[in-house]
Amino acid sequence: MSKKIFGVGILFLFVLATAANATVFQTGGNRLVSTQNNDGGWDWPLDNGDSTTGSASNTIAPIAMGLSQAYQQTGDANQLVSLQKAAAFLQSKTVFSTQDGYLAVQLDAILGGSANTDYVTTNFYDKLATGTYNRNGTLYNTSEYVTLARNYRTGTQANLAAWDVGMGLVAASAIGADTTAWVAGTKAEIDEIDSNSSYYDVIGLAGSIYGLASAGEDYDPLVGQFSAANSLIDLGQILAGFQIDMGGFAWHANYVIANDGNEEIQETAYAVLALNQLDAAMFSANIQGASSYLTSVQLASGGWENYSFSGENNEVTAEALWALNETAPVPEPSTILLLGGGLAGLAFYRRKKK
Repeated sequence: MSKKIFGVGILFLFVLATAANATVFQTGGNRLVSTQNNDGGWDWPLDNGDSTTGSASNTIAPIAMGLSQAYQQTGDANQLVSLQKAAAFLQSKTVFSTQDGYLAVQLDAILGGSANTDYVTTNFYDKLATGTYNRNGTLYNTSEYVTLARNYRTGTQANLAAWDVGMGLVAASAIGADTTAWVAGTKAEIDEIDSNSSYYDVIGLAGSIYGLASAGEDYDPLVGQFSAANSLIDLGQILAGFQIDMGGFAWHANYVIANDGNEEIQETAYAVLALNQLDAAMFSANIQGASSYLTSVQLASGGWENYSFSGENNEVTAEALWALNETAPVPEPSTILLLGGGLAGLAFYRRKKK
């Protein structure tokens, strides 16, 4: 095979892969646009059929974040309008979630200015810093609020606290707030993850690793089921071990079983984000395998469901888009056209030469 023919083949495959990825972001982003409510938020899990009803305020951050990832790839005007509506929703909130900080930063990066960051900082992080954040009639400082988040999940959901606080650390780090209490809470939650008494251990570990890696923090657990780890990299290796055949990640540490339907989108998405933030080069094979899995199970609607037959979910759709864009960015549409034109030119040259 000549070098020219080989080069054409590689370019052809690259263009096909790029076009396929572009379709993933276009259809996924369009799906979130179509399910958005009039107030700028979204229903959970999908759509109650009435766009005039109030949206779930606690899921605006991951959903709008995922839409922003799609928009970064597509530049679609309708997706931009949808993000503007999401910004208006965020700036109407008086009760905040642990993750709102990263969304504020992302929206300002796309829309320009600092309105979203200023609003969330003034009404949430600054009040936490002074102990004046009012939630349901009780005033909290940052440490007290982190404790509230840690204690909120109980029973079979107890491991989710590691994800809640870890993603809170991602948000606080992104917006430039004091991360001291968030770091301490995340490390404490890693020590408390218990696969034998609760679900959500994989996503709990993923969220906490993502948080610490985002803040530039290492950790050597001294107690708990991960005490054998000596560093955050070791914890990343443990997380990577929950991947099934280099594809999706298992919903639970005890169910890393091939061909048994144990993969879940949320666990996979946050594991991708965590490993990519921790060391993208070291975990590149895990990341690419997981990204391929996410793409392979996108629904015809453009959205995702967390696992087979669980039903489409706006938050899950957004988290899949977030993971895919953070780890496998594709060229802009103009670049795709350029590559396509180059491929056609090379093919013409080959025919003419022949």
